[in-house]
Amino acid sequence: MVEKSAIDMRITDTDFPVSEIFESIQGEGNYAGVNCLFVRFQLCNLRCPWCDTKHTWTRFSDTFDLVKATNLTQTIRDRGKAHVILTGGEPSLFRLDLLAGSNTLTHVESNGTIIPTEPLKTTLADGVVIDRDAMDEAIISQFNWVVSPKLSNSKQPLEPAAMAFWAAQSYAIFKFIVETEEDLDEVDTFVDQFHIAPKQVYVGLLGTTVESQLRPDMVENLMRRGYHFSPRLHILLWGKARGK
Repeated sequence: MVEKSAIDMRITDTDFPVSEIFESIQGEGNYAGVNCLFVRFQLCNLRCPWCDTKHTWTRFSDTFDLVKATNLTQTIRDRGKAHVILTGGEPSLFRLDLLAGSNTLTHVESNGTIIPTEPLKTTLADGVVIDRDAMDEAIISQFNWVVSPKLSNSKQPLEPAAMAFWAAQSYAIFKFIVETEEDLDEVDTFVDQFHIAPKQVYVGLLGTTVESQLRPDMVENLMRRGYHFSPRLHILLWGKARGK
């Protein structure tokens, strides 16, 4: 286990900083309710103020295991789940194509700021160096990518080139988290800007309480715009509990 005080960290192709591995249902998106294995990675390139997994942001925010690709692939295989969700943190910082399994459907939950088919060399805010090769598109195009662009309520910058990449991919759907009608207007603007079909868009409600998820007015509003409602089932069932 890597302690919070670890220093001089460099992540290359075969390294995966694993925060936790657990079984649960997929809480949202186009596979909501499906029985899955979750692999949650440490490290993220964004700092959304309402994030419910802030413990994954940096090498200092929690302990984690630095696992080699071969070992992580074996762990996933041993668990025997038909659906594996790679989440974070930000999974596309790492070589996810190395984790593909022949008998599983791999899902990726990404913020959409990184183009996976390009090499990535960057230094994160906590000093961790990411140095990975491009992912194999023939492999990752078989994944179910759930891309969650951050609206202005996240106070994070948009990456237009990356969003244009994702908008052109048939293997990606878009998930937005909203709180107000103004947020829905912003979703409309995004969808128009990047020419995304409404049928590819899933909208969930911001919040970590049951009450925050039960807003029929917002659901009716997003349906009128042609979007899918993405109930956050894990919030309804377990609230903010980790490992669920």
